[in-house]
Amino acid sequence: MGKYVTKNQKEDEKRVVSVRIRRPIFEAFKGASIAAEKYGYSMTLSSIFEIAMEDAISEFKDLSGIDYRDISTSKLNEKWESKYKASLKNLKGKSYKRDK
Repeated sequence: MGKYVTKNQKEDEKRVVSVRIRRPIFEAFKGASIAAEKYGYSMTLSSIFEIAMEDAISEFKDLSGIDYRDISTSKLNEKWESKYKASLKNLKGKSYKRDK
């Protein structure tokens, strides 16, 4: 891959999630997040939710033997590849003029 051009992947797409969190926990997180910035660190809800969800999936995998992360990633990659296969073929056949 190039320095500026990267390959998009279906797994890079984000979803909006709404959850209810007890007020004391949320206020504590908000205070810790602000303090972390002063020390050069960052804490974001999205990164924490994502890590917690990955941990929960891994924990369930240990209990059940079923790797839902692998299953969903494979399905997403298949959809992504089939969606953009035609686009890639079209790009390879065309030449583009550069502005001077």
